[in-house]
Amino acid sequence: MLVDVVRSGLPPDMERAAAWFGIEHDNADWSTVEAALCPLTKTSNLADLLPYLLDTYGRTTRLDVMRDTSRAGSRAKRKKVGSFYTPQDVADFMVQSIASGSNDSEADTEWWLDPAVGSGVFLVAALRRHLANTNTDGVKFATKRLSGFDISPQACDFTAFAILGKISAALQAPLDVWMEIRGHLIALDATGSERERDGRSLREMLPELRGPMRLICNPPYASSGSSEALMADGRSTGTLYLPFVEMSWRLASEPRDAACLVVPLALGANRSADHRRCRIGMAAAGGEWTLLFFDRQPHALFGEEAKTRATIAIRRPGSVSTMIRTSRMLKWTSRQRPNIFTEERTVGLDDIPIGRLVPKLGGAGEVALYRALQSHMLPAGVRPQPTKASAAEIVGNALTPDVFVAGTAYNFLNIFRNYPDQLSWRGTLSASGIHRLPCGDMEEADAVLAILASRITFWLWHVECDGFHVPAWFLSELPLLNVRMNNSVKMKLASLGREIWDGLQKDVICSSNRDRLTFAFRPTLISALRDEVDALLVNEIGAEFAACEMLRHFENQVVSIDGTVRLSRPNKENGIQL
Repeated sequence: MLVDVVRSGLPPDMERAAAWFGIEHDNADWSTVEAALCPLTKTSNLADLLPYLLDTYGRTTRLDVMRDTSRAGSRAKRKKVGSFYTPQDVADFMVQSIASGSNDSEADTEWWLDPAVGSGVFLVAALRRHLANTNTDGVKFATKRLSGFDISPQACDFTAFAILGKISAALQAPLDVWMEIRGHLIALDATGSERERDGRSLREMLPELRGPMRLICNPPYASSGSSEALMADGRSTGTLYLPFVEMSWRLASEPRDAACLVVPLALGANRSADHRRCRIGMAAAGGEWTLLFFDRQPHALFGEEAKTRATIAIRRPGSVSTMIRTSRMLKWTSRQRPNIFTEERTVGLDDIPIGRLVPKLGGAGEVALYRALQSHMLPAGVRPQPTKASAAEIVGNALTPDVFVAGTAYNFLNIFRNYPDQLSWRGTLSASGIHRLPCGDMEEADAVLAILASRITFWLWHVECDGFHVPAWFLSELPLLNVRMNNSVKMKLASLGREIWDGLQKDVICSSNRDRLTFAFRPTLISALRDEVDALLVNEIGAEFAACEMLRHFENQVVSIDGTVRLSRPNKENGIQL
């Protein structure tokens, strides 16, 4: 009925829709459904909305559940498997990124495959692009060059209707066309074994489709307790999206194939064995990779309903030796959204390996600084190693030779020497994880504080971590703590560290969550001191002095985003803000 509304522009009428589609009208009472769909009649872009209206989970936004609590179960199921709406601008950008140019000979033969097709957002986007760039009615493209897999037969049905809606005005025999479209949408688990498909590969499931493949996908993000998804080497994995990433070179394996997926930021930042093997596979596969990283704050790629950090991973044909381009983890506001879909912010990694992680870098200067740090990855003698500490253990006016780092961060790393007594009486302290770096003496602790409070450490945390957690491995592997320095440099860093600690105590934020207090020591009053620390460290690692200005610019971009000041100075005499 919805497709008939798109075609005719008339209010919903089941009898008319059945006659047009070529099926018998069952004479049931459809008036309630017709009335519910009637408000959509005047929607100008209804055909483009069909993938969002024809969704196997139905309407599951927070507002939908508030209006109708019976939808809570569907919302919970969607969140459990990590199935997110793909916004149209994301789908259009991804299609454009791997589609052949209009003058390219492959434009007439490329075909599209979504191995987790859902309601067909990407296939509709590919069809929309085709219609915009050609003078055809799109029927041949829709029936011969669009395909997909999904574990849900209903999703395959809905996708066929969504595709049909884009070409409905040109159809004389819509049922036949729908069946031909539906024939290329196969209900199966694309991450299952060939044994479940009678020994056939996924490509063999679509034998009539020939030409360069364009694999495009927004796979499920959630972890599965049953670990039923299979990696290419036969290992089970609980990370459902990783087998889909592998498809970008194992399924889209021909020399002119290309792939584009939108997946979690963890593709580049997670250090589990499965993720490491996947990244090593990416590097060994050949071709040209482009990785665009997006933060979740202030706004997220999938909107406020799915606040997740994301990666758009693009693989294009290329030489046998892999070329990998990375990008900074982009923070953006809603006003900037029209400008975020671009590859202009990427930079080549050259010989930097990605098995350990994919560094999120924003330019040649950042690549040079990161490469300079790589030469200090091996520990040089004894260095402080992180252990766990609770907030209650670190309260007191007397300093110990320890430096503490909060387990989460955003606009700054929360570095401190203790929680002074005057902060503790305000309530019960949070038990959230805090890292302790035990140092050999007070002088070393002062120097370590200076290093951790530097902009270069904050920058490196952004480059290597997920933009929120401060994992123990980051502190354990921090190359700045491996740099061999002479005594005069160490003494200078220690002196700066003492001044930095004095400044940090003058801007303290007290936050309460469920009657549990946390304290954050903000670096708003120590900018000049951090300049000195950065200059010392940049010189010690052999990087160009221009890196210091780059670090200041980086911090400004990350903290202000659109020019808004988000680290205001304290307005109380004691520096404590509640």
